[in-house]
Amino acid sequence: MMTVALSRRHRPRPRTLFALLAALSLQGTALPADISAEAQVVSPAAVRRLADAIKSRHPGLQALGLRAGAAREDAEAVRQWADPTLRAGGIGYGSRGPAPSEEGDLALGITQPLPIFGKESAARDLARAGSRTAQEAHDVRWQVLQRDLMERLLEAAFLNRQIDLATADLEWLRRISVGLEARLPGGTTSPAQGLRLRNEVSEAETRLRLQRVEARDAEVRINRVLGLPIDHPVGRWELPKVAAALAYRPEWSRQALASEPRLRLARKAQDEASARVEATRRSRRPNLSLGLDSRQYTGDGGLRNGSAILSLSLPWWNRDAYQRDLSRDRLRAEAAQREVDDLEAEVTQEIHHWVTRAEGARLRAELASQTLLPRIRAAQEVATAGLAGGTGDLREALDLRRQGLEAAIDHASALRDQWSAIAELLLLCGWQELPATVPSPERLSSLP
Repeated sequence: MMTVALSRRHRPRPRTLFALLAALSLQGTALPADISAEAQVVSPAAVRRLADAIKSRHPGLQALGLRAGAAREDAEAVRQWADPTLRAGGIGYGSRGPAPSEEGDLALGITQPLPIFGKESAARDLARAGSRTAQEAHDVRWQVLQRDLMERLLEAAFLNRQIDLATADLEWLRRISVGLEARLPGGTTSPAQGLRLRNEVSEAETRLRLQRVEARDAEVRINRVLGLPIDHPVGRWELPKVAAALAYRPEWSRQALASEPRLRLARKAQDEASARVEATRRSRRPNLSLGLDSRQYTGDGGLRNGSAILSLSLPWWNRDAYQRDLSRDRLRAEAAQREVDDLEAEVTQEIHHWVTRAEGARLRAELASQTLLPRIRAAQEVATAGLAGGTGDLREALDLRRQGLEAAIDHASALRDQWSAIAELLLLCGWQELPATVPSPERLSSLP
C-alpha cells in the first residue's frame, strides 16, 4: 500500500485527486494483497488435511481397495491340499463267477491328490503376488490423487488471483472512463478515445465473467478428486508464496527409485510375472494321487479285500504345449523387467526435469515481483496522472496497464507452475514436505 502525505500548499485539484485515486487502484491491478482471512493457502499440509477424507468418498479409490481385498481373499483361498474323491459302487457276478460272499459285492474307494511337486505352493505364491500388486495399485492411486488435488487447488487459486486482477483492472478502467466522459463536453477528450475506453471496459467485463466460469469449473474438478458433489462449496484458495531455490541432489534420484508410485507398481507386476513363470514351470510336473479301495459284502458288512494305488499323470504327451506356456510367461516377465528398467531411467530424468521447472518458475516469479511490476507501477502512476490532467496519452496508459496486468498474471502463473512442479517432486520421492536445500551458484547457472 502506497502512503501519500499532502501538505496544504500542494493540496490537489479535483482532477489531480482523481489521478491519485486511479493510481492507487492501479496498484491493486499490479499485485493484489491477501484475499481474506478466510482464504486458505495451498500447501502440502493443507492437501493432506483434505485428502484424509478421499478414501471414504472417492469411488475409484474404493473400487481399487475392494479389488485389493478380493485379491487377499483369493490368496488365502488357495488350497494346499486338493479335495479328495470318493467312489462307491456295486459289483455283480455271473453264474460262472465267484460267490458275492467271497469277493464282496460293494466297492468303496477314495483318491487324494498329493501336493508333492510344488504346484500348490507355486499357485499360492502367484496369488499372493497378485494380492500385493492389487494393494500397490490402490496405494499408488491414493498418492496420485493427492498430487492431483494439489494441482487442482493451485489451478483454482491461480484463477482466483486472475479474478482479483481482472476486478481491479475493471475498476481502474471504469474510473478512467468516468474522468474522460466528464471532459467530453469541453472538447479535451476526443470521442474516439471515449469509444476505445468503453470497448476496453466491455472486454474486461467479459473477461471477468469468463474467468468466473473457469473458476467454477475448477471447483467442480476439485470436488471430483475429493469424491464430493460437484456443487459442494470449495472455499477460497490462494497461491502460496514463492518457494526457496532448489538444487538437484543425487540422493533425490535414489529416493525416487525407491518411492516413485509407477515404479513401485511396475516392480510388483514384475514380481507377479516371475511368480507366474514359476507356477507355469511347475505345472509341467505330473500329478501324483493316492487311492484306497475296498470290497465288502452287503450280507454281513464284512471286508473281503482292499488295495492302495498310486496314480501318476503323464504330462509328457503335451510337452510342446507346456513349453509354449512357459515361453509365453517368460517373455511377459522379461517385458515387465524392461518396463522397470525404462521407468527407472525415466524417473531419474524426471527429477532433473521437475527441479529445473521449479527453478525456472521461481526465476520468473522473482523477475515479475522484483523487477517488472515495480517499474511498470511507477510508469503507470505517471501515465495515469497525465491522462487525468488532460496531457497524457490514452494509448500509452492502456499499454502500460496491459503490461502490468500481464506481468501480474505471469507472476501468479509462475507461482502455480513452481508449486505444481513441487507437487510432482513430492509424488516422485514420497516426501511429505520439500526438503530444505541451498543451491550453489554454479548449480543455478547450469540450470537451463
